[in-house]
Amino acid sequence: MVDWSDDRIASLSDQDLKNLLVNAERKSATAIIAQCKAEMEKRDAAKPRKASKPRTELKEFEHDISGQLAVVGREMAEKYDLSEETAKARSAGVKGFRSHKLLDAKGYAKLGGHQRDGTVAVDRYISYRRGNDIVSLGVWLPKDAPIEDHEFHVAAPAGMIEGGKPFTEARPGISDKDAQETRQMRVFKDLPSAAAAFDAALAKITA
Repeated sequence: MVDWSDDRIASLSDQDLKNLLVNAERKSATAIIAQCKAEMEKRDAAKPRKASKPRTELKEFEHDISGQLAVVGREMAEKYDLSEETAKARSAGVKGFRSHKLLDAKGYAKLGGHQRDGTVAVDRYISYRRGNDIVSLGVWLPKDAPIEDHEFHVAAPAGMIEGGKPFTEARPGISDKDAQETRQMRVFKDLPSAAAAFDAALAKITA
């Protein structure tokens, strides 16, 4: 019977090491199994890791601004009851109602459909729905535009937003299916002003 010392196992090629592990598992040789796995972990740890690619300036902006929008969302969630349970309870009878998650699964602003399909460079947003009404706050950057051209868009039903414009005016070039005639939009260059308008609209939708 071969005496499988740690040094002897360490001298094996990767393939021979795998073969030894298979045989040891077939024979239920627990000591050798443990030695093989320890050596495999050691070799795996020694392999050079691929360095993650640095974010582009655009992706860095998107990441940062998505985090800032999420901060606003969390502040609003502390101020108003934006829970899915309340939204569902207050929307009873609305056919096909689906509550909106305020943030994405990682706690950032959600990815908008226009960015998803490549229509614009950045479309990130947070939103709340109750009944058939939706209030949202997002950042918008047209395709190939410089980052400093980004805007903040607050959208809400016409009666919940002061000075709102039709979507087609706020977002020139969007398709008719995205016009959303029941909602209007305000455009801001700074987040604090947009957040204040979002706050005002939330006050009305949650009243």
